Amino acid sequence: MKYLIMCEGTNEEALISLLLDKNKLKFSRSDLIGLKPYHARQLTHPVIITELKHYNGPTTILRIGDSQKDELKIPKDLQRIVSKKNVIKYCTKPELEILLIINENVLKDYQKSKMQPSKYIKKYFHQKGINYTKSNEFFKEYYKNIQDLINNLEEYKRLKKHSKDELYLVDLIK
Repeated sequence: MKYLIMCEGTNEEALISLLLDKNKLKFSRSDLIGLKPYHARQLTHPVIITELKHYNGPTTILRIGDSQKDELKIPKDLQRIVSKKNVIKYCTKPELEILLIINENVLKDYQKSKMQPSKYIKKYFHQKGINYTKSNEFFKEYYKNIQDLINNLEEYKRLKKHSKDELYLVDLIK
């Protein structure tokens, strides 16, 4: 069985790639459809469809993102490859920037602010003279020390409660 990783945003995709490159996940690139995670919410991207059909074997889909409300629609021609029971959600509510807030040790101040994590962290970094851009490059540079990311993922799981059908990114760490 292979995995198809579908990331809601490019930053989630960047962090998963970083973890893959550092060999920190329970699986490797060779276990992935297309050898990489994809920025996709649904099974509509032609490259993903082609990769799934080329593999033509049972596939587990790992959906990663902060919003897991939409149901994955599995096209009829892919139902022999992908089963709804093999779709697993990994959540980063309220937004991926919550990991930066945890790492910067400003969670209590953030909670008092009532701001979205992305707006809070942008303001916070601006005050520190750091230009925060919601980009893959920022996250890759920020988490050069992969252990910081793993520690933040562990702390996030300790702090946040998800619905029972949503797992945590740290659950993918070996």
